Amino acid sequence: MSPSYSEAQARLSFIDKFWTALGWDVSHSVQKNPYEQEVRVEKTVTVGGAQKKADYAFYIAPIFTAPLFYVEAKKPSATLDTPDNCFQLLRYAWNTNCPLSVLHDFEELIVLDCRWRPDVATAQSRIWKRFHYTDFLDPEKFRFLYHLFSREAAADGAIAKRAAELPKPRGKSQQRNLFKHSHLRIDEAFLSELEQWREDLAKSFKRDNPNLDSETLTEVTQRTLDRLVFLRFLEDKGIEQRTTVGGLGGASGTPWVDFQSASRRLDRIYNGAIFRRHPVLDADSFVVASDAFAGICEELDSRNSVYNFDVIPIHILGSIYERFLGSVIIATAKQARVEQKPEVRKAGGVYYTPEYIVRHIVEQTVGRLIAGKTPDQIEFMSFADIACGSGSFLLGVFECLLKYHTLWYNENPTKARLHSAAKYTSKGKLSRAEKAGDCRRDEDSGALRLTLEKKRQILLNNVFGTDLDPQAVEVAQFSLYLKLLEDETAGTTHQYQLDFEKDALLPSLDQNIICGNALIGSDISGLFSLLPEEEEKIRPLDYQSAFPNVFKRGGFDSIVGNPPYDVVEKNRGQASWPHDLLHQYVREAPHLAHALGGKLNLYRFFIVRALELVRAGGAFGYIVPLSILADISCAATRRHLLAVSSEISSDCFPQKDNATRRVFIDAKLSTCILLAIRKPPTVSDRVTVRVYPWNSFEDTFKKSVFRRNQLSLIDPLYSSIPLVTQSEFDTCVKLHSAKDNVRFIDVAGVNITRGEINQTIYREYISDNSSLVRLLKGVEIAAYQIKEKLSQGHREWFDEARFLSAGNSRRQQAFEPRIATQRITGVDERLRVVATEVTPVCYFADSTNSIALSKICKYNARYLLGILNSRLIQWRFKLTSTNNNVGTNELENLPFPALDLKKSDGRNRHDKMVDLVTQMLEAKKQEAAAGNDVKRDFWSRKTQGLDRQIDNLVYELYGLTPEEIDLVEGNAPAGKEPAHD
Repeated sequence: MSPSYSEAQARLSFIDKFWTALGWDVSHSVQKNPYEQEVRVEKTVTVGGAQKKADYAFYIAPIFTAPLFYVEAKKPSATLDTPDNCFQLLRYAWNTNCPLSVLHDFEELIVLDCRWRPDVATAQSRIWKRFHYTDFLDPEKFRFLYHLFSREAAADGAIAKRAAELPKPRGKSQQRNLFKHSHLRIDEAFLSELEQWREDLAKSFKRDNPNLDSETLTEVTQRTLDRLVFLRFLEDKGIEQRTTVGGLGGASGTPWVDFQSASRRLDRIYNGAIFRRHPVLDADSFVVASDAFAGICEELDSRNSVYNFDVIPIHILGSIYERFLGSVIIATAKQARVEQKPEVRKAGGVYYTPEYIVRHIVEQTVGRLIAGKTPDQIEFMSFADIACGSGSFLLGVFECLLKYHTLWYNENPTKARLHSAAKYTSKGKLSRAEKAGDCRRDEDSGALRLTLEKKRQILLNNVFGTDLDPQAVEVAQFSLYLKLLEDETAGTTHQYQLDFEKDALLPSLDQNIICGNALIGSDISGLFSLLPEEEEKIRPLDYQSAFPNVFKRGGFDSIVGNPPYDVVEKNRGQASWPHDLLHQYVREAPHLAHALGGKLNLYRFFIVRALELVRAGGAFGYIVPLSILADISCAATRRHLLAVSSEISSDCFPQKDNATRRVFIDAKLSTCILLAIRKPPTVSDRVTVRVYPWNSFEDTFKKSVFRRNQLSLIDPLYSSIPLVTQSEFDTCVKLHSAKDNVRFIDVAGVNITRGEINQTIYREYISDNSSLVRLLKGVEIAAYQIKEKLSQGHREWFDEARFLSAGNSRRQQAFEPRIATQRITGVDERLRVVATEVTPVCYFADSTNSIALSKICKYNARYLLGILNSRLIQWRFKLTSTNNNVGTNELENLPFPALDLKKSDGRNRHDKMVDLVTQMLEAKKQEAAAGNDVKRDFWSRKTQGLDRQIDNLVYELYGLTPEEIDLVEGNAPAGKEPAHD
């Protein structure tokens, strides 16, 4: 083809049409909103001789923050697969974690494996597939291409699936050593370098400035790195062309001197916290004598670095910084070191909230509240994260608001105030509103885009956050500034500076993102006597004073986030949260009382605090441990949530064996997304639960909708919220609502307690002397028997005489017989309640539960025993149980068929159960004592038959239908179910 045939012509005549034929809206004939276009087409723009963005970036709604793949177009007459072309595409794709991308001049289409860190020397080796345009006539070859890159295939996850089949980019050791971090993803590689730069800088700063303490050293090191990264961001976007990271040292010969001078100039232009003068870092007395800073500048120089901050998604930078903030600099008298924060070390790392989780929570809270509103109605709404960390949720909120405003103005163009570049009218100087406007016209598409001034206004009016860590606050502000400038260019920023001569590009966020303690308020001074330095470390925060305009309107319109999950413990040393004092404060502060119970976990206090700070009618959305739905320790928090909120829903992610499917990789934790509207519930108000088995909102899920009074029916004490299908819940409600059924705790003469002997506290009375009283442990208990043979190595005895002579009292011995259950049931998912009759008298270890019947109980213990071991009770118990422990409260809440023994029908059913259980106890003894396989098989079949008879009798006692029995036994069809009214 003629060399005069340009790339632009090739794109217009062939390449655009090719991708349109694959189902993509390349011409934006359907997708008008600039923030929600699945194909972003870039004009060829070069800065410093290098093209800054790929020609095409392809996305799938609703995720417009991370492309699925890129296409880089070239003119047909040039060689397509040159090292430079391959490197250029690899650089775009690797910086956004795109596994595959395409070089295309229409004559050829080349697919590259982009999972490796780009290097021009190896770029051509990353070519994976080649196609000539004549191959498109081959059905098999075109089918391969279509099922990989068509819009339909991309929406089905074809690219990720195919990339997963490629060799892992860890490779062999010699491959890893080809160049630094070649096997790492962008987030892993940049985090590794940031951590190294922090350590090098900290040691250098401490060596040259020995008086720096840990807090100051952490702050000046963080601020220096933030400035350098922000400067590279401005440089890559073409916004800042006068000062570059690589140019530091060119004016004075010393990079640090140029850096200080540039910081003063950039502070005047950009404002914000990044370049603001720091009393230590920017002081003339601050010494930087080593080469560490110069070395970092050289590595971050755009001529040497593979990072392209013009394309790295802001949420990826956020994930990097969230993990980066998990460590702190410790300064000793002469040295500096970096170590993990105690709470991070205890948790096994930092778990950054995935972007799809952030988006879902924000859409269900902020998105729901602003839906149908005009920009004027949204103007003074407030959305917050009170434990914001690096700002991932704040970024999600800001992005949601930007998208909504852009779409609204494009749908209502006549109501948009367009930006005017004119400075004066016949009446004089234009007002700020006239100069700024809400929108500007996109030069290419003609669509409306928000002006920088409008985005500043949205950020200042609507986005708020707090965090205890000052470095997190700085990074959150830093991330929001990056988001503010994400779609700006040198032209738009220059125009803003012309329009507003006295205004810097970046607004101050000091009144929006604040360093303070979300849980501890100013009332602490009335509860404890604190030294000034202690109060400074605690950083009490009075929200009404910090955000007066917000609380004039009654509080935040929405609070979202991922609060800390740390257990509040005494003697936690240098933990970020002041645990010792917090441990006392939360027990004294009345506004946090609803979070008390069991081990005090921070996330419960954040739920209670968020519900207090959100205004009436406002929305709440957190991702928290699954324990909030059923654990006893969370009962007070759960009851409070149910009492003050309506429209509660929970999207649950129980963990599976495949760790890659977890919301938080490597975390041994099940989680749920908890959403609610703060307003008093009605009797008919519902709680919705969806269970996603593989952490994807696209997966098949179980769904159920509960009335609040139904929750109280099945668990009146603790208001557990079960993870069940609708039909399972309906059957469960039936068990509890039948007029003749009561709870086990309400059966007269039945006493359920935990085993009386704590093996740690009473160790001195425990012996291997078999002449003493038997000490029964949970591991020895099986259904209808004590595992005598299996418990040989576990069997112990209790010195009752010494125990009583020491002033202790005999416990439970007045009640005979007793039923013992395991308290920890182990790994057998089929069984939870494992019970047997225990005679003669013995002591129970605290790994058991005891069910004792007094003389006033009208039921035979074997009637209870048959019910407890039945398949129905196993099924019912697991509906509201969150772990393998069997608590006494869970046993107490089980439904019990209270027969009227004065009537023949009731007496006959009772006696039939007693007879079946008596046969079962004897059959179990015979099976255990069998001396050969024939006898053992006979008694095994006998117990199986008795089990079936007992199960059938239990189904009859509870009045189950054949369909309900199929459900209990796992024979009912699974899958999504419609909500029942």
